[in-house]
Amino acid sequence: MKTKYVLLAFAALVILSGMAAAQYDGAVSLTNLSVSPNPVVAGSNAIIRFQLYNAYESWFYGATIQPSGSYPLFNVSPLSSNIIGLLGSGLNSRYYNYTIQIPNTTPSGVYTVTFTSEYFVYAATGTETASSSMPISFYVNNKPVIKVVVASPQPAALYSGHNQTIDLQVENTGYGTARNVSVTVTSGSGINILSSVSTFFISNLTQGSSVTEPLLVSAQNTGQTNIVASTSYYSSNLQQRFSSTKNIALLSVAPAAQFSIGSTGQAPVNVGATDVPVQFRVTNNGTSAAEQLQLSLQTTYPITPIASTAYVSELQPGSSTNVTFLISVDNAGVPGNYPVTLYEQWRQPNGAVNQEFTGSNGYYASVGSTGGGGNSYTIIIAVVIIIVAAGAVYMIKKRMRKKPANEKRKA
Repeated sequence: MKTKYVLLAFAALVILSGMAAAQYDGAVSLTNLSVSPNPVVAGSNAIIRFQLYNAYESWFYGATIQPSGSYPLFNVSPLSSNIIGLLGSGLNSRYYNYTIQIPNTTPSGVYTVTFTSEYFVYAATGTETASSSMPISFYVNNKPVIKVVVASPQPAALYSGHNQTIDLQVENTGYGTARNVSVTVTSGSGINILSSVSTFFISNLTQGSSVTEPLLVSAQNTGQTNIVASTSYYSSNLQQRFSSTKNIALLSVAPAAQFSIGSTGQAPVNVGATDVPVQFRVTNNGTSAAEQLQLSLQTTYPITPIASTAYVSELQPGSSTNVTFLISVDNAGVPGNYPVTLYEQWRQPNGAVNQEFTGSNGYYASVGSTGGGGNSYTIIIAVVIIIVAAGAVYMIKKRMRKKPANEKRKA
């Protein structure tokens, strides 16, 4: 029977000891806390400063404190303990300073560092051990990084004297949100920007996201080319502004055929005439031979093409040839300038097997009166009268058996 009472007394002592220890858990807290800078910037140091407060009248002995946290703030958690020693009742005058290096790859967000203090106290039941856990949360603001690259050129090669549509891919490769992103593109070496819009604004670009903007460019000479992209943007809290200027290399410009169209000085065509041959002189001013060249004539009233297509098997750079079309002129036409367009289709030795080049030259032809009254007029097919666009704009179309993928969305 005595053994039973001894065991019960021992169990009561253990319970009382646990209760005594438990009452001192959480007795220590942080006061006069500060975290700087505010907000904390990734890639810099977070400085945490505080004092300790003992909520009990009892003194704590052998006190320690250690910070802990999860990746990416801490690669090893917890860190080594800081020995405090004696911790008096109430507010302790000593300030504690902790410097935590924030990795520059830390995404923007709220992070928590927990300070744990362990200590013992002399109680009626003996020496008791207790602890307090004190979490601190702060916001880390990371720097966004805007990168501009060129993707999805159409056609795949840029040919001298011709155009190419490229996609400007604006991507946030940093770890924070970029706001009020502005990208301005200007011509660099050997390149011309034809797009009417060359400045793009993106209000919000989150980490890892991108938008695509189309840009039409052209080049006149062979060789290496580049464009210049100037970017400016702000951090997510709009308190930091970043800017950069970068040269973006494009593909080397490949040789290509280019055509100029001239008149052969033929005699005027009488109004009302049919199946009248008209002749143009076609010159290849480019740097590549044109093969399987097909020229198509398009006119407006009162000029009507009868035989509107001419073929040239090959035209070397610097060479010229005459092509002939048949037209009719309506006898009810009135004096004036009427548009005349020659469309060209050809292949090149440096093009892909299924690649076709196209271009166009536009002019005005003048219809004038022959004199003597009535409705007798003469049309003069003199293609040198008015050029629609100085240095005619050329287009290249890459016609593939497989349809190209859809373009990415525009912001």
